[in-house]
Amino acid sequence: MNSLKRSHWFWLLLAVAAGVLLSRWWQSPPNPAGIVPIEEGKTIDFSSGQPVIKDEAADRAAVEKAQREMDEAAANITFAPTKPAPAESPSRQD
Repeated sequence: MNSLKRSHWFWLLLAVAAGVLLSRWWQSPPNPAGIVPIEEGKTIDFSSGQPVIKDEAADRAAVEKAQREMDEAAANITFAPTKPAPAESPSRQD
């Protein structure tokens, strides 16, 4: 009977250890996407879960259109100069 109790404890401890290992595995973050260099005129597609560099005519046209729209929207924007802070006068000591 004593060996039967020991085997129950063994299996219980083994199940707890397996549960702890599984919970850590499930909670670990996924592998981050690889480092992809930015290249002029090319797009990076993450829809598959991995970075894929694309150089298609449709993508280039969309990027150029967005650039033109941003340039047109920002063409007439100006910023007024800020007023300088008033200089502090030295205090008189009498």
